[in-house]
Amino acid sequence: MGRIEADAFGMVPGETPIDPSKLKKSHKWIKTRAELADVEAEAVALVHAKYLQGKPGRRIAPFTLKWILKVNKDMFGKIWTWAGNRRQIDLEGVGSRTYNIEVELNELLQDMAVWPARSMPLIEQATQLHHRAVKIHPFENGNGRWARLISNIWLKQHDSNIVSWPDKDLVGCSSEIREEYIACLKKADAGDLDPLISLHQRYLSAI
Repeated sequence: MGRIEADAFGMVPGETPIDPSKLKKSHKWIKTRAELADVEAEAVALVHAKYLQGKPGRRIAPFTLKWILKVNKDMFGKIWTWAGNRRQIDLEGVGSRTYNIEVELNELLQDMAVWPARSMPLIEQATQLHHRAVKIHPFENGNGRWARLISNIWLKQHDSNIVSWPDKDLVGCSSEIREEYIACLKKADAGDLDPLISLHQRYLSAI
């Protein structure tokens, strides 16, 4: 199956609904998914460059609650009013309850703090970070891109190559890789992390 764009702001399977009313005033001109995709991709690319061109030390990427929220704001803050703010509404069948978001993010960060001292392979650490961040779903939107970025920052910070995700086929469209990606996340939700680890390994860059 090829890549199929959603019409206007219509949803694609497995996607959190988009609310155009929460576009910032400076971006109210955006009327289609194609326009939104271009603007978001440009903004996200700048944040990728900030953190992934070199090794991000603990000073620039401290992996604190304040910082991981800020990464989402850096990515989407010029476009969306919700950027960097914890979700205030519960989503049916998706994400943590709003009152648990901060608790579960802190639990994740506490677990991560001891990972380097354990024998867990780094790619598994990054996969766990990615999966748990997506599962908590702390923001109204952009959770997948945010989770993939912070997991790559974790890899880069620990002297690993990053995972070069095919984001054009994961965001705002239906595609074979998106279907596989969502299926792997669902298997991880059920306790089987191996397919998601394998997917990370497939896209692990050579440089």
